Amino acid sequence: MWVNCLCNSVPFHSVNIVFRRMLQLAEVSASGPNEVRMVLLPSHTVEATVANVFKCYHNMLDATPLHPHDPKDYVLKFTGFRDYMLDPLQEIGRYQHVAECFLTRKTLGLTLVHISHINQVATMSPSLFAAAAFLHAISPPHDTSMAITTLGADWKCQPPQQAGAATSSSTTGGSSRGEVVASGQIGTSSAVRLQFRRVVNIPRFTCALKRSAHDAGAVERKPLTCVSVFVRVELYDGGQLLEVVGETAEVPLRAIPGGTNLLVAQWGPNSTTDPALSSWLESNLRLCNAPRSTRVVLTVCSGGPRQLDGGCVLLTTGYNLFNIDGVYVQGEQYIQMWDNLHHARYGPVPHVVAPERPFVHLELQSNSSSSNNNNSVVVFDWCEQLQLPHEPPPLVVQPYITPSSSSPSPPKIALKARRADSVTKEGWLKKTGKFHSLTNWQPRWCVLSQGATVTTADELNETYTTFAVSKCTRKEQRTWVFKVQSNESSREYVLCAATRQERDEWMLAIKVVANPGIDGTAESVADLRSLLMRDPLFQLSDFQQTLLWRHRLLFVDSFEALRHVLECVNWQNAVEVADMLALLPQWAKPQHPAAYILLLDMQFAHEGVRHFAVTRLGEMADSTFRCFLPQLVQALKYENHHVSHLAKLLIQRAIENPNQIGFDLFWAMKVESYNDQYQERYGLLLNAYTDVCSLKMRGILELQDKLFAEKGEFERICQHVKALAHAGKTKDEMVAALRERLTTLNETLPLSYQLPLDPRVEVGKIVVRKCKIMSSAKLPLWLEFENAEEGGDPVVIIFKAGDDVRQDCLTLQLIRLMDEMWREDGKDLAMEPYKCVSTGPMTGMLQVVLHAVTTAAVHKRGGALGGIFGAFNDVSFSDWIAANNGDPRSYKTAVNLFLRSCAGYCVATYVLGIGDRHNDNIMYGIKREQTPFVFTPEMAHVFGGVGTDEFKCFQTTCGDAFNVVRRHLHLLVSLLLLMIPADMPELRTRHDISYLVEVSATERTDQEASAWFAGLIVECMNNTFKRIDNALHIIKHR
Repeated sequence: MWVNCLCNSVPFHSVNIVFRRMLQLAEVSASGPNEVRMVLLPSHTVEATVANVFKCYHNMLDATPLHPHDPKDYVLKFTGFRDYMLDPLQEIGRYQHVAECFLTRKTLGLTLVHISHINQVATMSPSLFAAAAFLHAISPPHDTSMAITTLGADWKCQPPQQAGAATSSSTTGGSSRGEVVASGQIGTSSAVRLQFRRVVNIPRFTCALKRSAHDAGAVERKPLTCVSVFVRVELYDGGQLLEVVGETAEVPLRAIPGGTNLLVAQWGPNSTTDPALSSWLESNLRLCNAPRSTRVVLTVCSGGPRQLDGGCVLLTTGYNLFNIDGVYVQGEQYIQMWDNLHHARYGPVPHVVAPERPFVHLELQSNSSSSNNNNSVVVFDWCEQLQLPHEPPPLVVQPYITPSSSSPSPPKIALKARRADSVTKEGWLKKTGKFHSLTNWQPRWCVLSQGATVTTADELNETYTTFAVSKCTRKEQRTWVFKVQSNESSREYVLCAATRQERDEWMLAIKVVANPGIDGTAESVADLRSLLMRDPLFQLSDFQQTLLWRHRLLFVDSFEALRHVLECVNWQNAVEVADMLALLPQWAKPQHPAAYILLLDMQFAHEGVRHFAVTRLGEMADSTFRCFLPQLVQALKYENHHVSHLAKLLIQRAIENPNQIGFDLFWAMKVESYNDQYQERYGLLLNAYTDVCSLKMRGILELQDKLFAEKGEFERICQHVKALAHAGKTKDEMVAALRERLTTLNETLPLSYQLPLDPRVEVGKIVVRKCKIMSSAKLPLWLEFENAEEGGDPVVIIFKAGDDVRQDCLTLQLIRLMDEMWREDGKDLAMEPYKCVSTGPMTGMLQVVLHAVTTAAVHKRGGALGGIFGAFNDVSFSDWIAANNGDPRSYKTAVNLFLRSCAGYCVATYVLGIGDRHNDNIMYGIKREQTPFVFTPEMAHVFGGVGTDEFKCFQTTCGDAFNVVRRHLHLLVSLLLLMIPADMPELRTRHDISYLVEVSATERTDQEASAWFAGLIVECMNNTFKRIDNALHIIKHR
């Protein structure tokens, strides 16, 4: 306090420097007449910071006198950003940008603005575009058939000024109005009945994915060889098959008149086949027992001889048994169909029929009212009839009873549940001889005729790599070994399974057979709990599900068990469903609120479960909520209807906070809208969002769409550059053509706008002279933009066309999440992952970290022959650090920073199995390489080499960071599971995530895991392959 009084009672410059620094006001060092520099603490409030700015300015020797002012009328703005600090009593350290600057030791730039300026910016709506013809000049009109997804034509439509009654068409025809009949009151004889009329516009080809290394993921067309077709009808719920209803009669394909080259299949009186073949298909599942989320899947298959093996799929589609209002769909229907690369087992179903594309015409049986001839509206009503219990359910398995038609009790189904009271396991195991290290694995059929004990033998596991078409398709396989010891013999049998899951299933089967009564012991429950905690991907057997459901109340304290308990529920039994929904609020909360995202997975189709998850996820702050937008957008694919609790939450949060959520949500949905199966859903949500957001926000999004989306202006420039390269033009000629196109584009750009990469930053014109073409195979563009605010740093990005950057985005998201985990645990590993945004299936942009130097550049400075041998120079890294940090104190600080950052990236890249880790690029592709992670001798030399205190500190830091990630394994697995529907090259099945579980070594203690990781560090350092790879990369890009 006395220091403050002293500094304010005498001229500030006459106070001793020691006391001035105690007040946290540094010597004024300004490069401009209106610029001051000062030292701040995170604990300073906004109000105190504003006052200190004015004090510093007044104490400048040559300060220009200010007009009369009140510091309380001013707020702080982050220089170069659109973010303001408005709350005068808020500590500046609580703002995200301030925290980032403190963590990365960057200079924090602040601008003092009058509060009236904010009001003016918020209320004015100036014309966004410098040239009125810009949007029409740079992009041709989109195909109207794609308007619902790309927003190409819809941008021209003005958003509705007020809500009003609107008519809408749907895929399925509406039934006539009649009396309301609850599904529980329908006689048990009522079933799902449908009759096919025709399938129209069948193409004369089928689709297939190319498997070659060069064209992986591309689609090719194969001629249609069949002359007849049939339709298979199935019932699904949450992606799980409930019943195969049946198949239609096989009918011949006929050409559609008019030269369309399309085919038609027809059943019924107008067909060329026997009219009797157009019979009704009826399900065994009674309508009163059908879950509300039941899906009817219709698949057109090839007929003829191939029908013996199920037929080749030609087209598929589906519809929801109950619509969004819970009304049973009935009457005549027309439903769009997709090609054979898609499916309708879960997710969106078509609601719009394009007459030029394949569609099916069928009739669903209507429930006629007894009082008139109109169709009765059948409403799903389990929740209305069922009284939810006030107390937790008892520890028993509810019996399955089929009520009589007059029974007032809730509907129950007599179908067999997946749970079972016995273990059934059969198949082939691989067995080795007594000297297992010298003998090969051989398939054996084993019969257990006596008691035995079974134990794991992970020390005998072997790893091998499957044949690969390319590096991206190479898969690593393992043998999972266990031992069986007979109780009546000393002989030990060594067996193995192909997967860890299969080994655990075999071990359980042997334990149950050899030890009757295992299902009721406390030991078995403890083993089950340990199993669920150890492996998030483990799939319980029918027997284990029975055990878990019977003892479900013992697992209420474990959030990790919730997913498995939900999988035990018989969703066709109203009593069990009600019991589980009543138990959800009592379940233990997870370590991180984002863990509820797993309840949005495919198998949890019940609206009550999904609503519960959405409610919990909605409690997250915007900054946290934003981090998990990729998974939340993918979870929309698992919703039965376009309008869902999740969709409404996403749009609500985007409207409330457009800068943090609105832009990211727009681009996340825009990328998915190019997929034929999902374009209707995401297109509808995109249109809904752009209709309700502000006019200014809509204008910014439209500009971004025209510039950066697929078929946008920058993508066209990329294609122009590639065309010049294919024509044999020189690099200088291509750069000249690029700058000419950018100069033309600059004339039409507005004075300020935002990039999808960081909406907080407003940019201006393109700095054409600094733009260039990079040397990568896809020729990405290096683009530099002016900062729209004077004093702000320029914005540099890399724009890619021809690469799917979604996997890069996922990798960087997980690295940022790990960084947050470490910081929550008190560990600062100096991670600074760059930003990345996908703007289309094969377009995207990446942030360029300014003033960064790649390790390849460091190697080149420390090696002969133009730097080729720099990759083999042990002192290259330490020399570079010393050259840029002259005094011993700064050198020590830099080494410590390198130690922490290197430890963080070693752990992150190991856990994620990141490949393509050459010395210019460290974050592309989830796959395995020659070493577990990158750690070379020149990195170890910075710490003084193996055995020094700093090297041991590095190993300890890695081990501690690894253990933190292991404790959050369930959350990481949940996030990856939700990204499977994105269909990225290296993440398409649950098996692709098993690597993460395996390397986490959950069976080890923290001390064992830390020691194990320390051994991996030495292993990587002694492997010379990485150094050779770095040298080859330098040669290639000289």
